[in-house]
Amino acid sequence: MKAFVGIFGGGAARITKPPLTKKVSRLSERVVLSTLFSASSIAVFISIAILYTLLEGSYRFFQFDEVSITDFLFGTKWVPSGSNPSFGIYPLLSDTLLITGGTILIAGPIGIAAALFLSEYAPMRLRTFAKPVVELLAGIPSIVYGFFALFTIGPIVRDIFPEATYFNALQAVIVMSFMVLPIIVSISDDSLKSVPKHLREASMAMGATKWETSLKVVIPAASSGIAASVLLGIARAIGETMVVTLAAGSIAGGQWSFLKEVQPMTSFIAQTATGDIPPGTSQAEAAFAVGLMLFLMTFLVNWIAGRIVLRIKKGSIVKKEPGKVEKLFREHVLQKKGTSQYRSVTEGEQKTGRSQKIDRSWKFIDKDKLKGNLSRRKVKGYFGVSITALSLVLAFIFLVYLLVEVFISGAGVITWDFLTAEPGFRVTEASIMPAIAGSVSLMLLTLLLSIPLGVATAVYFNEIAKDTWYTRFLRRLIQNLSGVPSIVFGLVGLAIFVRLFDFGPSLLAGSMTLALMIMPIIVVASEEALKSVPQGFREAARGVGATRWQTVKHHVLPNAVPGIITGSILALSRAIGETAPILFIGAMFAKTAPSGVMDSFVALPLTIFFWSRHAKTEFHDFASGAILVLLVLLLTMNAIAIFIRYRSQKRRDW
Repeated sequence: MKAFVGIFGGGAARITKPPLTKKVSRLSERVVLSTLFSASSIAVFISIAILYTLLEGSYRFFQFDEVSITDFLFGTKWVPSGSNPSFGIYPLLSDTLLITGGTILIAGPIGIAAALFLSEYAPMRLRTFAKPVVELLAGIPSIVYGFFALFTIGPIVRDIFPEATYFNALQAVIVMSFMVLPIIVSISDDSLKSVPKHLREASMAMGATKWETSLKVVIPAASSGIAASVLLGIARAIGETMVVTLAAGSIAGGQWSFLKEVQPMTSFIAQTATGDIPPGTSQAEAAFAVGLMLFLMTFLVNWIAGRIVLRIKKGSIVKKEPGKVEKLFREHVLQKKGTSQYRSVTEGEQKTGRSQKIDRSWKFIDKDKLKGNLSRRKVKGYFGVSITALSLVLAFIFLVYLLVEVFISGAGVITWDFLTAEPGFRVTEASIMPAIAGSVSLMLLTLLLSIPLGVATAVYFNEIAKDTWYTRFLRRLIQNLSGVPSIVFGLVGLAIFVRLFDFGPSLLAGSMTLALMIMPIIVVASEEALKSVPQGFREAARGVGATRWQTVKHHVLPNAVPGIITGSILALSRAIGETAPILFIGAMFAKTAPSGVMDSFVALPLTIFFWSRHAKTEFHDFASGAILVLLVLLLTMNAIAIFIRYRSQKRRDW
């Protein structure tokens, strides 16, 4: 118990002291290490489960007489219903690319500009405030973005473009741009910060302005990391489900128009989960084939981006030869500005001790003209910095607008009966009590299932495992799992837990599905917490005779607990806000809370999704109230995580 004293306050190094006379047998040590190894191998099971689900479901789909692989891959019509169905994936694929391309066209420039401002120009106080605000956009559930796109952005789009349909791609693209913005900003900012300081100093010393340095030195040096951030944003946009399901529509026409109704791949998969398509038919089984294509697309993009990010962490991306920077500026800045007379002494001149006479004609340059040229360059710099700052302001305005709209429309429907009463079948008897209870139960059971496996995997990777091919293979699997679209995990939960394990649409099946989805997040967060513990703690423990497991148990884990708790809370806050993974498992309506793990359940995101699609407008206000409750719950969890991290860092003395 001493290991957990001061968990929430951080504090000095915490050590539990095992009795000096107590010895740990080699057998028990091996059992513990074998258990950690087995836990880390859960990534293999998850990957096999995903591939089995998608391949087996695709096989069933292609067994239908009306389906052929050739038509599926190269067909241009997607009409899954009717007497003569067509299953050409081109319309779904083109609509997916339309949504993704539009999203990146908006989010890419804004995100890179915002990252440049945060990295190069923002004061420390502003950076400390602004970056968490941008990252807060990533913590808002996608169902909230979908509701906002349909009922707030949609009317604005139709007012500006009268020819736009009620469901259209543009309103989804606008909102999704701000969804992927935190990914681009965060990774680009880290990449820009990793550029060595001497590159900036060399550029400024050669007469470049700060804006020219940022544009022609810092960004080119960090271009690989920026490219990785854009690729990860593309993967996030491809896999997004709830925004396109609510706002983009359900007609796959392949029209390449932002003002028309479209249906990306994720939207079709979600459509099969809502009961709109009869189960057991070729239309329903098509979801697995579409899911396989979606998985392959996101896997490829994430794999490329992951390799780039890994190189950035190893420091092999940024080029550090100052001579190349001088050459770059001599070609692109100095020669264009009429200052090519400046040159460095060549290597041969250094050896001989001689140098050619340098032309001093620069003394006769018109100083007023030179001064005016410098003024114009500074004005360009001020204008550029203003644009980057405006990009950050846009993200802040969007966040405030979203929160204010949700509060205005949802606060009026929140009453005590709305929160606690048993719901009825009349509109006036609407209540979210079963949804709140279902969400809390789902979160607690997911917690019990995911945290032990996630922490054990992190301990094995960071403290036990050697750098072998199998360890690298497991790490790559976990990295890829973190990029799998959430709707694909929904298919896995349906195929493995609901059907194969025969758990049915129960709380246990939903919790296990969410546990698989958030486990990679817990692994990464826990491993970072373990890495923050000084290596000297381990060396001191091993120096006095502690075994490897004793060192981890009594010296490393107690000091990493605050970071592990923080990462776990953030992972759970994502799980409680997810809709797509439990669409196939959860119920759309329930009058009572689940009383056991095998009971059916309804959660807040599912209730919001159901009410948002309801024909009666009164339910849209109820959905706003449920969104407000969900956001309060998520913000509370995030506040607790931030408090734990802050107290731990403040009181830490190592």
